[in-house]
Amino acid sequence: MDLVVSALATHGTVAVPVTGASMLPTLRHGDRVTLSAVDPDAITAGDVIAFRADGRLVLHRVHAVGRDRLITAGDHHLLFDPPVPWPDVVALAEGIPPRPEPSRWPLLRGPAPVDVWLVEPTTGREEDLVPPWWTLHRRPREGVCASAAVLKEIMTAVRDRPCVGVTEHAVHSAYDVLGPGGLPPGAQVLVGCSFGRLHEPMPGHLIPGEAADVFVRLGEPEEPLDAAETLRRLSALVAPSPRVTGDDS
Repeated sequence: MDLVVSALATHGTVAVPVTGASMLPTLRHGDRVTLSAVDPDAITAGDVIAFRADGRLVLHRVHAVGRDRLITAGDHHLLFDPPVPWPDVVALAEGIPPRPEPSRWPLLRGPAPVDVWLVEPTTGREEDLVPPWWTLHRRPREGVCASAAVLKEIMTAVRDRPCVGVTEHAVHSAYDVLGPGGLPPGAQVLVGCSFGRLHEPMPGHLIPGEAADVFVRLGEPEEPLDAAETLRRLSALVAPSPRVTGDDS
């Protein structure tokens, strides 16, 4: 990393090899990319940047630009990286193709039973925001997410069933992945959960990322939504109320 920073300061550009699989299928292990000295004002969503993280130089795509940080993710990842402070940005990668479009879930017609697992404080109004053929399972939040009993219950429920994790940390917007009737029968939807693995003991348990087949967000990147707004937007997207039409005969 020090050699890259020194070469950028001296020459303005440097070619480096790609390692790892986080940028598949856009970049593969062994590909070479050209990094150029970065102009912060020139970075926009869709660019690929190199930044410092845990003593390594990481090459990931920008999804949102903030005043004091960037939101990034590898093209192979479904969840965002921890926010990248501007001082950690090292370079801009040149000539990288756009991120591939996400795969859409098959569009289905007609209502299908769905289980929604809601693990966060609620207002008691949530049942009014979902269609009657959805079953809402409320579970209390404990520590970073769920108690051992709730974690076991959720992992049992999602086993061998299609599962959607709804979180503001998701790379893909629900509007790009789901659609009317886009939840198949028996789908499990996780709302209000924190996903990942803990590296040190903490109260509560995270939901392992492999629990969900896909992660989606219903707002802008890293925009937190409460349970009521999340369910309102989700049901409006995948289970809109039937429209009443007049008889034209």
